[in-house]
Amino acid sequence: MKHLFSYSMKKLGLIVVVMMATLMVRAQNSTLDARIRNNLYLNVYVNKTTCYVGEPIVVTYKLYSSLESVSEITKDPEFRGFELRDLVGSTDDVVSRQTIDGKSFDVHTIRKVQLTPTEAGKLVLDAMTLSNRVKLVDNSGNRSSLLDGIDDNIALKNGDYRISIASVPININVLDAPANAKPATVYNGAAGDFKMNVHLSKVNLTPGEQGILQITISGTGDFSQVTQPLVEWPADVTAATPQVLEQYDRNNKTAPGMKVFSIPFSAVKTGSYTILPIKFSYFDGTRNRHNTVSNPPVTFYVRPGAVASANKATVNDQPEHNDNYGALLVGLGVVVLLIVIGMLVGRAKKKKKPEPPAQSTGPLHTQPTPVAPLPHNPNPDVDGLLQPAEEAVAKPGNSFYSALRQGMIHFFEQKYQVPAKLFYKSTLKDTMTEKAVPEYLQNEVFHMLTEIEMSIYSAGGLTGDRVRMLEKTKAILKKL
Repeated sequence: MKHLFSYSMKKLGLIVVVMMATLMVRAQNSTLDARIRNNLYLNVYVNKTTCYVGEPIVVTYKLYSSLESVSEITKDPEFRGFELRDLVGSTDDVVSRQTIDGKSFDVHTIRKVQLTPTEAGKLVLDAMTLSNRVKLVDNSGNRSSLLDGIDDNIALKNGDYRISIASVPININVLDAPANAKPATVYNGAAGDFKMNVHLSKVNLTPGEQGILQITISGTGDFSQVTQPLVEWPADVTAATPQVLEQYDRNNKTAPGMKVFSIPFSAVKTGSYTILPIKFSYFDGTRNRHNTVSNPPVTFYVRPGAVASANKATVNDQPEHNDNYGALLVGLGVVVLLIVIGMLVGRAKKKKKPEPPAQSTGPLHTQPTPVAPLPHNPNPDVDGLLQPAEEAVAKPGNSFYSALRQGMIHFFEQKYQVPAKLFYKSTLKDTMTEKAVPEYLQNEVFHMLTEIEMSIYSAGGLTGDRVRMLEKTKAILKKL
């Protein structure tokens, strides 16, 4: 009996020892995990947590690491209730350096997405989970300071310690827009900040002649949701299938862009025709309201025969073949005159006996025509180059935008010796990359150029917009 009691006590003691060892290992693991999580963690950033149906939000997942480690996504968020568009993925390898509380971290942008909610309510962005292999003992046997005070029985494999980390779930409150804020016109879910320009290719047409109604939607936002606004055509006008020109960055909803709808139309009957104001509605997420932009009515005229120029007082009643005949006579006269001049020049050359050229025994070397080098100024006067644009701010039409673009051309001619005839985005991209211009600054240049070209194409904007563009262009060029 005594022997049995002794055996039971030994067994119980062994169990206690094992339990204590397990608790100690767990405690050490917990301590090590806590140390690692202070040096390796995953954060999620959302540009807004309250939005409206159809209003895009941007979500960014960033891994902060001050350790030598390898990470792998083991669970991706599902983004239920959202339309998804990837902006940056793990394969893009977007890395930066950041100092936090005196410690230097590598910051990896694991994923960046644009999410457009399709339903109202409280939606959840569930957690992203990463599996990480952290190097704690290198090939020479050197131990990381994270192991100080930790026993050697810690679970390592080839000097690596495995740990999982996760982001926190994020709640998004998605609202339905107030019923009284919804526009009376058709709203197709476009969200952003837009403006509209409407104009006709020509005002005077002949019966059956085709004209073009052009509707330009420009600004920033989700252009994939921008559709052609409804046009109320007058009676007896026939419209054809529109052509759509798209110019926007599908992966960047903060860059300027535009959509142009060109609608062919014609009318057989003579008379004046008026197209009523065209309306385009979108949701402005910044001000939390729906906006509707429209244009004044546009009128065109269908008149019989060719349309006379406004500055002609008389109409030519001669048949068309007479005009062609007169043009033919003028052409023949020019040809005869050129032949006579050629004969006179030939005779003058015959009177002069040129000296025979000296014989050369060596190879023939020709000198290329010297080409004036492009001006080079490492520090161009930005204010001076953009002075013509500043003087044209209040002028009507496109003169301001043309002068602004011309100023940028002269800047790149002087700064980087880019010829004006090669002023293309591809050339600029290669040149700025070669000159080690940062990527973000290159993007600012291209966005500014797109906005200028878009304004030229859409017939300009308000004076306030021009002043903003001028100052923004100056700031960008002075950074280069």
